[in-house]
Amino acid sequence: FEYAVIHVPKVIVLVLNDDVNKGQIINTYSYKTELINLSQVEGLDYTAQENINIQPGALFRRELNPGDLISQKDVSNPGERDYMFLSVNDGELPYYYHVSGLGVVQTLTLYPGDKVSFVSTTSSENNLIEDGYGDVGGLVSRVIISGARVLQVIKGDEDEDAQDAEDKQYSIVIALKMRDVLKLEMAQKVGDVNIVPAEIENRYLSIRSSDLLETQFGVRELRGKD
Repeated sequence: FEYAVIHVPKVIVLVLNDDVNKGQIINTYSYKTELINLSQVEGLDYTAQENINIQPGALFRRELNPGDLISQKDVSNPGERDYMFLSVNDGELPYYYHVSGLGVVQTLTLYPGDKVSFVSTTSSENNLIEDGYGDVGGLVSRVIISGARVLQVIKGDEDEDAQDAEDKQYSIVIALKMRDVLKLEMAQKVGDVNIVPAEIENRYLSIRSSDLLETQFGVRELRGKD
């Protein structure tokens, strides 16, 4: 006897593991992949794994339940029209921040959903923006905003001859409460502000230039006695 081989069309779909909320970040733990018969999803709203586009920092557009199939319509990727609206919580607003100096290097590895902190360097005597670093002994660096959520990383124009990361232009959009917006605006008017990944902010909690100068002076004085 000859047996006819019947090929059943199949498709790989993304199936939710747990409940998700509107605006929740999509990660690899949010879903699992399943290979099922195409006939099982006939008439259902879904997007096959090979066709769905989920970028780092993507958000769910609506509430879903365990076992639901994920469709492209359920996914909001960074840069899409509704992404900012889904990203901010009550009391927050998106804030556009241009990154410069050392912060550019830190920004190279940032993705939407990451958290950053802001370090402000000020002088007890002068406005650093207007007067520069003449008051070396009165400088203080401290974290002024902790764990701000990144909504978008924007790569701008860059000099074709630029060799260093600092020459490249980057900006980020972060979610901030109004009080933090005012704090950041004020800090940029009176001193230098740098951005650091939130996980290493403890290194910058509060550093005074006088502490460093005393240490350096003490070392020079000790060497002078030898």
